[in-house]
Amino acid sequence: MSKTVVERFVDSAITHGETAATGDYKTGNKAYDRKRAAVVELRKLPDRGEAALVALLEHPNLWVKKSAATYLLPLREDLACATLERLELSSNKHLAFDAKMTLQEWRSGRLKLL
Repeated sequence: MSKTVVERFVDSAITHGETAATGDYKTGNKAYDRKRAAVVELRKLPDRGEAALVALLEHPNLWVKKSAATYLLPLREDLACATLERLELSSNKHLAFDAKMTLQEWRSGRLKLL
């Protein structure tokens, strides 16, 4: 049975996040590509994937929350920014830095998302 687009997003977000901490950029880059492909599919939905991404903000894995919040920025900026601000306080230094930089780049207008 093939995985749903949301399951593929979750799996790739976890792998991408975890490899950021280990420095395994080859695996991380492949996971990032799979995550972006899932986002492309989500954007084709009538709500552009908003409902799925909002639901993923409650996922137990913080990397999934961070990825969902990032791709939610153009759709629900208030909710996405609030989530990323909370993640900036994470004890996981890689995650906290990633959330901080995502917010910084978004607010400066330099972050371009699908």
